[in-house]
Amino acid sequence: MYGSVDCSFIHHPNWIERPLFTDGLKTDTIYIWKGNITTLLSFYEVCSNLLNDAERAKASTYHQQAHQQRYVLQHGILRCLLSWYLGSPAANIAFTFNPNKKPYLLNSNIPCYFSLSYSGPEILIAISDRELGVDIERINQQFEYRDIAAQYFSAAEVAFINKADSPIEAFFLLWTRKEALLKAWGSGIDDNLPAIPALNGTHNSANASENTSWLTESFNAGTDIIASVAYASPKKETAFSMLDTKLITALLKGIHNCY
Repeated sequence: MYGSVDCSFIHHPNWIERPLFTDGLKTDTIYIWKGNITTLLSFYEVCSNLLNDAERAKASTYHQQAHQQRYVLQHGILRCLLSWYLGSPAANIAFTFNPNKKPYLLNSNIPCYFSLSYSGPEILIAISDRELGVDIERINQQFEYRDIAAQYFSAAEVAFINKADSPIEAFFLLWTRKEALLKAWGSGIDDNLPAIPALNGTHNSANASENTSWLTESFNAGTDIIASVAYASPKKETAFSMLDTKLITALLKGIHNCY
């Protein structure tokens, strides 16, 4: 049996600066949080203190300072967001991993799933009450995409790219959809990427879980930045929020039980 994948585009997402939370984890909402680490570096030390030993060890493996900063900030902020959604201290949140190293919450009484992605200094965090995956990519106009598209995209997808007004933007759109689906399925890098649907519309897919419907929604996440989120149906509202200094300051002060 086949599952299905429906791909669409969210035009003009409303990115809200939300200094304080007003609700918990709603069952009809996908929460998308976006930030830029260059504006959040003042939180590096406190985020580092929230990480567990394994996360600090992982951060230390990055040789470039910017990569280490990104890892620490993204994972520290993730803990703060989960702290509020779960009502648990950020430092106490524990994770487990599937065989492909997809992280899950350990011993959570509340259904809560998350996915992380980054591109350069841009970070994206998606949270919901069901399986999901997210991917963000900065559109590099100089990127040599043709060989990659020929190897990992279907003939119809390659034709779509070649006919697009901006082929490089079309390439990254489809790429983020495939990556988001792989993360949602927890399957890691797939050798059969051409068979993973990425064009607009509804597709049958042997890669998807049997009898399961998946939705992939793409959106602009800034100038020359494209992103996609994939999640199990039914369709949900997508809430777009900015990770600004005011929000994170409130979290780290313990307003939402970060400590």
